[in-house]
Amino acid sequence: MDKDFYYLWLTTLVRVSLYKLHACLDIFGSPKALFDAKEQDLMELTPLTAAERSQILSARNRQEAARIFEKTGPESCQFISRIHPAYPRRLRELRDAPFGLYIKGSLPPEDRPAVAVIGARNSTIYGRELAYHMARELAETGMVIVSGLAAGIDGAGHRGCLDAGGYTLGILGSGIHVVYPKENYRLYQEMERRGGILSEYPPDTKPLPMLFPRRNRIISMLSDFVLVVEAREKSGSLITADFALEQGKDIGAVPGRPCDPLSIGCNRLIQQGAKCILSPEDIVEEFKTVSLKSGLNQKREHTNLELGLAPKEKMVYSCLRLEPSFIDEILCQLDLPAWEGIQLLTELEIKGIIKQYPHHYYYKIYNGE
Repeated sequence: MDKDFYYLWLTTLVRVSLYKLHACLDIFGSPKALFDAKEQDLMELTPLTAAERSQILSARNRQEAARIFEKTGPESCQFISRIHPAYPRRLRELRDAPFGLYIKGSLPPEDRPAVAVIGARNSTIYGRELAYHMARELAETGMVIVSGLAAGIDGAGHRGCLDAGGYTLGILGSGIHVVYPKENYRLYQEMERRGGILSEYPPDTKPLPMLFPRRNRIISMLSDFVLVVEAREKSGSLITADFALEQGKDIGAVPGRPCDPLSIGCNRLIQQGAKCILSPEDIVEEFKTVSLKSGLNQKREHTNLELGLAPKEKMVYSCLRLEPSFIDEILCQLDLPAWEGIQLLTELEIKGIIKQYPHHYYYKIYNGE
């Protein structure tokens, strides 16, 4: 059997501690030797629990592993074992490095700086807009955007990068053939064509809760800087931040209102020493020694100058926030007939500087101010 086959077999042991599997490899010397090991040796020589030994023994089915192996290939997904030359250099440094990776699309360029843009699934419109524009502007400097292809902040970050024509990588907490959440299916397809999707689990693995915290170590390890946009006090994003700290990575967070549950996690990170991020420039500063595409500051100044609103449009625009406001609330602030206020809102929406949320709610589009 090919060596990659046995590394692939190791990826099927999703309920066994990765640290223990690495310890087993140290004892037996190779994945094949572990595959062929006697039950007595597994019991006496390894730190495995009875349940973990049972899973290893029951998973030693060559036909099942071969079935998964056959699911990889040009028409499905690529499998790269830990000993393959294309295996990402950054991941080799992990103590609990994945034994193999299932990949759609391409792997990120090793020589380009990468930023993880992560945050809450149940995010606010403001948070998603902020993540989108942060990722878009960072991608325009040539940076890679890494995230978890989840709903909310993750998806907004991926989308912003793609809209800038950049490369973005999604790390899944499920198998590579399982799109979760389903609402990201189109994004998933576009990332497969123009970026990359990666999983350490066999292709049809369901999105089990235990797998998401584990995959977060890969998000942080493949990034140079981790940006948290919105996060609750107990959040998967904070698990990623903890991994980043252990790995010696820099962390930044977007501050929020102290009373907002989605800001507590970010505010705590800043309180504990994370960099306070107010604009993409705050992240670009962290890469002073890296050659990046220029023009971020000039673009911001150009955008602000070109806003070019008429006096009444400015009046309406000043009544809007980055969070949705109901149309009646906006019109009440204007010394204008209702029909004229509605017309001005429509004109601002056509200009692309505000958006309408369902049921007549309007909000400003984040432009870095």
